[in-house]
Amino acid sequence: MTDTSLFRFNSNEKQKRIFRYSIISFIIIFLGIIIFFVVNTIINIDKTSEIRILVAPSDSTVTIDGNTYKTDSTIKIKPGTYNVKIEKPGFISYHGSIKANDSETSYLYEYLNEENENGTFYKDNEKENLIAQRISDLNADIFHQNYTGTDPIWNITPYYNYKEGLKITAEKENDNIIIKTYLLTCIDEDIPNLKQKALSYLEENKINLKNYTIKFSNC
Repeated sequence: MTDTSLFRFNSNEKQKRIFRYSIISFIIIFLGIIIFFVVNTIINIDKTSEIRILVAPSDSTVTIDGNTYKTDSTIKIKPGTYNVKIEKPGFISYHGSIKANDSETSYLYEYLNEENENGTFYKDNEKENLIAQRISDLNADIFHQNYTGTDPIWNITPYYNYKEGLKITAEKENDNIIIKTYLLTCIDEDIPNLKQKALSYLEENKINLKNYTIKFSNC
């Protein structure tokens, strides 16, 4: 005759062990989640600024103070001013800076121009062309949100014409308006021609150049 009480005992002990292991596993997972959030909070406690990044071409290398980020991302960062570099072989690199203010969002919306002024990269890549167009639209929206007034310069800037090799923006400093023209070239011989193109664009749009401070820069 088989003693069934032994089997019942073994079965009960097995169920108790399984229950204990389940409780212990749950406690470990729960503590792990708590530790993760605590550590993450400590790491990011002083990262109260946000930078939204959108860059074309989408496989460019974006570095902010030496750290690399995706070309379509949002990052948390400490307040401060950071050096920005955007690079891709065959394109004119972007070198600039971005200021991240406490509890505010800053925007890094840039697209690179080809070194070959007759290049057709964006024309041949619909996806990249759409990203570049979105970047231009977003920059225009941000500009018009930040600057208001009746001066005609606000109606024609920001102006992005990478085919012509020009990028023109305007900023208000106290009572002065500064027109910033970035010449997309690294060749000294091209600078006079691009400067004239920029001035012609402004004059064609009935901008009285005497009323502004005009600054030129190039790579």
